[in-house]
Amino acid sequence: MKNLFMVAVSITIISCGSKKSMALHPERLSIGMTRQQVIMAMGDHIPFKIIGSRTYPEGVIEVGEYYDKKLIYGRGFVEEIYYLYFLNNTLIQWGRPQDWQKEADRIYEVRIR
Repeated sequence: MKNLFMVAVSITIISCGSKKSMALHPERLSIGMTRQQVIMAMGDHIPFKIIGSRTYPEGVIEVGEYYDKKLIYGRGFVEEIYYLYFLNNTLIQWGRPQDWQKEADRIYEVRIR
């Protein structure tokens, strides 16, 4: 029985160790990176999709999205979403959607004063 338990634990450890982490890595991003550099930095095994684009006189702006769910003890599954803005294939802005609203509110408050 003890040997069977050890085999089961070993198989579990080996199978978990071979799985690629699905964690997003926004801390690896820098303004000015190309789209390919962003994909490599965030993890090329994590799905990345373009969710919008628009043409301006300066060039084409494309909006990309990374979406992931992670399990956090005591909170259940938590969504992790990042939007990335590219101008002519160069990263010019990125962040979580809810962060931009806070920044827009702060900028508005400064303009009123």
